[in-house]
Amino acid sequence: MNLHSSGWRHAAALGAFTLLAALTAWWAHRPLEEEPTPNTVAGTPAYSLTDTVLEETGSDGRWRLRVMAETAREAVPGSREIALEQVRALYHPGAPDAWNLRADHGHLPASGRQLRLRGNVRLSPVSGRGADSPTVTSPTLTLDLLNETATTPSPVSIQFGAHTLLARGMNADMKAGTLQLESDLHGTFHH
Repeated sequence: MNLHSSGWRHAAALGAFTLLAALTAWWAHRPLEEEPTPNTVAGTPAYSLTDTVLEETGSDGRWRLRVMAETAREAVPGSREIALEQVRALYHPGAPDAWNLRADHGHLPASGRQLRLRGNVRLSPVSGRGADSPTVTSPTLTLDLLNETATTPSPVSIQFGAHTLLARGMNADMKAGTLQLESDLHGTFHH
């Protein structure tokens, strides 16, 4: 009997040793699980969104900007810059000095201080501000949120009702309500 139980112990020890050796071999040769690394593939943005709404408030808590876009994506991997397509925006939404903006493309730098627009840019007051309110069109426009200005070096067309004014560039102070236009022609008229 002693012999029989000694063989059983020997077989159990050998089986345990074999199982331990098999587990060790499997563990050493198993495929390593790769840790996901954020945005390491060149050219792949960290995100891409459709039907996007981005909103920003000022230090006073009032809405400064509401941007709607068909698509929004990281412009350059890791940059935190946002590239926008088919942009619609409200500047100072809900305020008496609110403006509508539209453009084919937009760009929000990581600082969040500017909204850069290009392609069929249109800047117009919100509805209800009068039929003679100006509508500005230009190929490009930069809206500086900190300084509350809208600028462009590009050609500008300003529509006031039935009248149109053409210029080469523009600097609009949105807070003060002033507009400075550039022209290729500079001169003085005397009467």
